Parts: sequence; C-alpha cells; structure tokens
Amino acid sequence: MKLDLLLKALACAAVLGASGAALAADPKPLIGLSKPNLKGPYPTAELYGVLDEAKKEGFTVIVQDAGGYNNIDKQLDQISNLAIKGVKAILIDPNDPAAMTGVVQQARAQGIFLVGAGVNVIARGVEPDAAVSSSHCNIGKELAAGAKKLLPDGGKVGVLAGPAGSFWATERLRCFKEAIAGSNLRIIAEIASEQDAATSLTRASELLQRNPDLDLLYGADDVYGVGAARAARSAGRCGKTKVIFAVLGDEAEEMMRAGCADYVVAQQPVLIGRTEVRVVRDLLKGIRPEPKVINVPLIAVTMENLDKVQKENLQPPKGWRP
Repeated sequence: MKLDLLLKALACAAVLGASGAALAADPKPLIGLSKPNLKGPYPTAELYGVLDEAKKEGFTVIVQDAGGYNNIDKQLDQISNLAIKGVKAILIDPNDPAAMTGVVQQARAQGIFLVGAGVNVIARGVEPDAAVSSSHCNIGKELAAGAKKLLPDGGKVGVLAGPAGSFWATERLRCFKEAIAGSNLRIIAEIASEQDAATSLTRASELLQRNPDLDLLYGADDVYGVGAARAARSAGRCGKTKVIFAVLGDEAEEMMRAGCADYVVAQQPVLIGRTEVRVVRDLLKGIRPEPKVINVPLIAVTMENLDKVQKENLQPPKGWRP
C-alpha cells in the first residue's frame, strides 16, 4: 500500500515538474520587420533571408508592409503596433527617416532593439542599435564606374531615380552624380516614381520617346532597371542605349542575357536578411556588433561574369513566395 502511494506521488511530481518546465520555457521570441514596400526582387529576397534565418534561430517574425513609399502614416502605425505586441527587436527600413523619430523613440523606451534593415539610418537623431546594409553611396559610385566603362567618351543619360524622398534612392543618385562630375556623361532627364514595374516601364518609355538617341538609362534598382531594359527592347535600342541599375533578380538576369541590360551592381539581399536576424540574436545575448553598421559587399555583374556569380545570397530559391 505504501509502495503504491509512493509511486503515485512520484508520478504526480513528474507530471507537475514537466508542466512547470513547460510553463517556464520561453515561447519563440517575437521580432518585427517593417518595410515601406515588399514588392520587387530585392525586398522579396531580403524577406526570404530573414524568414529562413529566423526559423533556424527559433524566432517568430511579424512582417509589416506599408504598401508603398507614400504610406508614411501606415508604416508609423505598424511600428507602433509591433511595439504593442511585445517584439524583442524591430528590423526597420524607414519610409522617411525624418518622420520616424517619435515612434522609434517610443519603441526604444520599451527596451526594443532597433536594427536598420537594408539601411544605416532609421530615424533622424536616433542611432540604431545596429544596421545591415550595402552602402547606398557605394552603389551609386559603382553605377558611375559602370557608366564610365560603357561610355568612355561620355554621352546623354536618363535617370529613373526611384521613389521620391526615399533615403536609399536619394543616396545612390547623389553619389552617382558626384562620381560622374567632370566627365562627359550628362544627365538630361530625371524622373522619380513609385517602385512599381508597370510604372517604371512607362516612365522609361517616355524618356526614350522624348530622347530617342539616349546613350544610357540609370535605374535606382532592378524594378526600375528591368523597366528600362524592356523599354529599350521595345524601342529597338538594346545595346545602343546602355542600361545600368542595382540588384540582380531573375528578370534582371533575363534582360542581361537578352542583351538589354549592360551593368548591374548586385547587392546580396538574402545575406542581408540573414545577417539582420543574426544581429538580433547577438543583441538578445548582450553581444553588440562591431562595427555597428555592417556593410555587405557589392558585386559588379556584366554578361562576362554573369554565369560565375554565386546567386544563393542574391536571390531566393526559384518559385519561393512568402
């Protein structure tokens, strides 16, 4: 009898112990990702890197897409909501750093880590805890180097500048202009527009219609660059109007193989996304990254080296969708 009671007591203790352990175990830490726009090859590849690495690290990611660079108020609300949901860190690509100061300070006051996602600036006057990016100024400089190689004697340039007011696009174009200063490359037309494939094609076509002998089209990224390449193809200008841009997605690669895209400064968005999550992992362990801003290297791509470029850090697996 006493043995039976002892066995029952031990069994009960085991159940209570297991239950207590389950209650004590932390759920998967929440992290947030706030992007102004998740359309396009770059944000899709970055998102893949974030989600795949978060799965390996045991994080749950709440993804917030503001739906466009004009939706500043929506992104502000989404960041506030992430803070309310108790995320441990927020990966932020700001629509407009000047508008983010208040909401970012609110998140920091709650002890939430702030990591620049593809940018090194998240808000005016507020330093991120860390940032993972490619240098947008260096992208502009690399695009200028490509333009000079393609047109050593100079020529007329049309610019698809990217979303108006966006930090990354403004910084790229600023450094591109600085790097071509003093050369015979002349920007004769410049258009800013929403980050949309159909719009980019329309704007590029308009540039070529107004300037049929344009020597080069600059695209802020491959949403704009692919639009420029398609416009050049439709106008019978592939190889005549050179096309340069940043980011090597699937369609950009197709346009290069077709002879309609000439020089691409490839970022490594999958690696950027993975690194963002690894930085959060380290911050939660009390490890501060050194340096604070991690610049992921760029890869200059032409038809000559296209088949040699390792694409696992540039593009998500074929057919992947979030």
